[in-house]
Amino acid sequence: MIAQASIEILKNQLDILEVISHYIEVKKMGSSYKACCPFHQEKTPSFVINANKGFYHCFGCGASGDSIKFVMEYEKLSYIEAIEKLAQIYNVTLEYSNENKKNDDFKILDFMNQYYQSMLNSEVESYIKERGITTEMKMRFELGYAPNNYEIMTQMQRNFINLQNALNVGVLGVDIENGTKRYYARLTQRLIFPIRSAQNKIIGFGGRTLGNHPAKYINSPQTKLFNKSQVLYGYPQAKESIYRLNSIIITEGYLDTIMLHQAGFTNAVATLGTALTREHLPLLAKGNPKIILAFDGDNAGMQAAFKAASLLSLAGKEGGVVLFDGGLDPADMVKNGEIEELKSLFDSPIPLIDYVLNTILKQFDLRNPVQKDACLKESLAYLHQLSPVIQEEYKSWLAQQLHLPAHLIKTHSIQNSITQNLYPKTQSSQSDFYGLAEKIIIKSVLEDKNLLDFVLNYLEPRMFHSENLAYQKLLQGQLESPELIGILLDSKIKPQNKEKLKQQMIMILYRHYDEQKKSLLQDNSLTLREKAFLLRKYQKYLDDLKKGDLILYESTSTF
Repeated sequence: MIAQASIEILKNQLDILEVISHYIEVKKMGSSYKACCPFHQEKTPSFVINANKGFYHCFGCGASGDSIKFVMEYEKLSYIEAIEKLAQIYNVTLEYSNENKKNDDFKILDFMNQYYQSMLNSEVESYIKERGITTEMKMRFELGYAPNNYEIMTQMQRNFINLQNALNVGVLGVDIENGTKRYYARLTQRLIFPIRSAQNKIIGFGGRTLGNHPAKYINSPQTKLFNKSQVLYGYPQAKESIYRLNSIIITEGYLDTIMLHQAGFTNAVATLGTALTREHLPLLAKGNPKIILAFDGDNAGMQAAFKAASLLSLAGKEGGVVLFDGGLDPADMVKNGEIEELKSLFDSPIPLIDYVLNTILKQFDLRNPVQKDACLKESLAYLHQLSPVIQEEYKSWLAQQLHLPAHLIKTHSIQNSITQNLYPKTQSSQSDFYGLAEKIIIKSVLEDKNLLDFVLNYLEPRMFHSENLAYQKLLQGQLESPELIGILLDSKIKPQNKEKLKQQMIMILYRHYDEQKKSLLQDNSLTLREKAFLLRKYQKYLDDLKKGDLILYESTSTF
């Protein structure tokens, strides 16, 4: 964690004009500073910077915030990542817990990265060229070479590298014989691929053997800095394209990623010798891109694609699967000049849900009634984990594939899922749940002003509880209020598009009408007839909301 005191020191040094000018061109116009907004397309500047208050606001798209918020949005960083980036720009030393140890770890990894690159020889260069990799890509991905163990250990000792620290970050291994430690280099006689975190820090290495070693590829072991189930190779190099294209291509190997970048597919990354896991989802959630799985067409590749497509679709991700047949992979196709063929494949992948269901269908003999029944059960077990809308969309498709009447394809009602969400087990979790929904609605509108009219059609300030003041500030256009800035800067709150926002609004509406219904029972100002009428009215609204229908608010005076 970064010490709060050092964050405050950094904030005191920030000059918003200086920060924003580091990224875009800013011009003084009259008494203010303006620029073309970097967050939406425009030709006439509507992006205004208030240098005195340290704040910016775009009158076109509504983007606003301080220096930290600008860096977060422009570079798609978390709050901590933005702080570290600004500290680097302003040459401010941030204080961490165990700071010295952390810095030593990165220094060792950076030293080894430079060393590996310096050890490239004619034989390795020849191999790199043989694989079709250009000099530009070799340098961009910092390819290097690990020589034999003796050379590496000698180099580390000459430079006074602490061997125990090098062991801790995965550069070295250790054998213990008769109580004596013998350190050795984990990667030797291998082409080296530095692995960088999403924050662009070296955290490990991958190595491809250039000899006859039975293990073709080896990665650094798991360390406190490196967890291969959370990292995607090439992400720092691909990050800008991922956000610009709103798409990410996930491959199975280092060379596939490098060659795809070389061919212009600069949004390509790779898993690190492991399947795509739930731990990868936070990284894939950044920018919410469409995800294309580019895997080998062999049995292992198809199985990996099935697991990944299942994981992503159940997480609500959009995307598809591209399989490479005939023993080829993306790297081979780039080397062979088949760029247009690759583009065609990536433009029309098999949708994730289609791929999962088709894979399930292929596992059964559908001519056998018993197997057909088992296939239906497995397909429904998967479908029932998806949204009711998607279930309905695939109901007819599945019935057609199985040659069954549609009424046998039972979908789950939205009522159960809404009721579960609306009635958490404890009062504390219920309050947290609704508070989060309110914040998501507000942040979604702050991020996309086109949603304001949509939200206003259904939600009044009285429907907000914990964020009532923030919602009122939003409606009044007081975008610089601390309540709204706090929500904007909270990286845990993820803005949602119109379709996903609808679910949050249904939750808030359901709570409101449920509260209205309960309060009627204590209202002695109404006649029994009036009370019965309103109770029926509210109950109908609640039933409609359970079905997923948004309800326009009506005051009791309209009844």
